[in-house]
Amino acid sequence: MSALESMIWTILGYAAMPTIFLIGFLITAAFTCFVLDLTSDTES
Repeated sequence: MSALESMIWTILGYAAMPTIFLIGFLITAAFTCFVLDLTSDTES
């Protein structure tokens, strides 16, 4: 494997975990807001 390929895979490896956490957090936040909006008992 060339140095460039090695560098690309290293960057992808380090970027994967925070990306997975961020996407999971955003999906969870959006889903929670949606459920709270559905179950809110305020008169609108």
